[in-house]
Amino acid sequence: MKNTAPRLSAVAEEFQELDLIFAGGSDLDVVEKGYARKLIHAISREDEVLTIETLKSLGDLHLHKAKSNEHKAENFHRACALYEDVLRYIRNEEEKAVMQHRIRYAEKCTKLVYSKKYTKAETGLTVAEILHGVEKKAKVKGHEVVPLMEGYTDAFVDAIVERNKGLEVESLKSLGDLYLEKGRVGRDEAAFTTAAGLYRAALDRCEDSDGRETLKHRIKYAEKVKGNAEKQRERPTRNSKADYTKWLVPPSTACKAALDVISEINKKRIAGADSHINNKTPADTERYVNMIYIHKSIYISMYENPMDVVVQITLLL
Repeated sequence: MKNTAPRLSAVAEEFQELDLIFAGGSDLDVVEKGYARKLIHAISREDEVLTIETLKSLGDLHLHKAKSNEHKAENFHRACALYEDVLRYIRNEEEKAVMQHRIRYAEKCTKLVYSKKYTKAETGLTVAEILHGVEKKAKVKGHEVVPLMEGYTDAFVDAIVERNKGLEVESLKSLGDLYLEKGRVGRDEAAFTTAAGLYRAALDRCEDSDGRETLKHRIKYAEKVKGNAEKQRERPTRNSKADYTKWLVPPSTACKAALDVISEINKKRIAGADSHINNKTPADTERYVNMIYIHKSIYISMYENPMDVVVQITLLL
C-alpha cells in the first residue's frame, strides 16, 4: 500500500459528515449504517485504504458504545473483531502493531478481555436461516430494496465479527444480485460495476468449488450486461428524437465532418454537396447538415468497413 497519503486525505473528506455526527454523540445508528455502506462501497471497488479506514471507524463506534455501557460485552467484542479484521489488509509490521495496540487499548478502557471465541445467542443459525430472516424483515418494512441492502450489509458486518466466511460470501453475493437488478432496471452502468466488484469480493472469500463457479458466472454476466448497456447508450434509436439530439453538433462542425468523409470517395461530389448546401437558407442548411451527421453516426454504428459508411453518406447527397 504505497503512496496512501493522498488517498487518506480523500477518505477523510468522505468521512467528514459522518465523523461530525459521531463526534456529536447523537444518531449513532445513522453513523453505523453510513460507515457500513461505505465498507460495502470500498470492498466493491477493491479500495483497501477506504476498507481499512471504514473498519477502524466501525470499530471506534462500537468501542464508544461499549465505553458507554451500551451492551458493553457485545460492542467491545465487535470493536475488537473489526480492528482485527483490518490486519488482513495490512502488510506493514509497524501498522499491524498499531492495530494490535488498539485492541489492547479497548481492553484497558473497558476492563474486558478480547476472546475470539465470543458468540451471540443466534450464532447457531445457518447462513440460509440468517439471510431468510433478513428477507422477512425487509418485506415487513414494505420498500423491499433499501431494507434488503441494509439487511445484507448488516449481515456482512456480523459475518466479519463472527468470523463466518460462509455468511460473508452469501451476503456479498446477495448484495451483488441487488445491484445487478438495479442496473438492469435502471440501465445504471455504475450498478453493474458495483455488482461485479461484490461478486469478485465474494469469490476471494469463497472456498467452495461450486460456489466459486457460480460467482465466476455472475461476474461474466454482470460484465456482459454492462457492455450491452454501454453499446445501447452509444447507439441512437430510430424512433427517439432525444437520442438523435445526442449526435448533433454545431452545423459548421457537422458540415466539415460530413464533407471530409465524402471526400474520401469522390472529391467532385464535395463540390456538389457544398453548392447544394450554400443554395439553402441558414435554417435549411442547419437541418441538412445535422441530417448528414446523424446518418453518418448511425452508419458508423451499423457498418464495420469505413468505405461502407462513405458510400451510404454519399447516397444522401
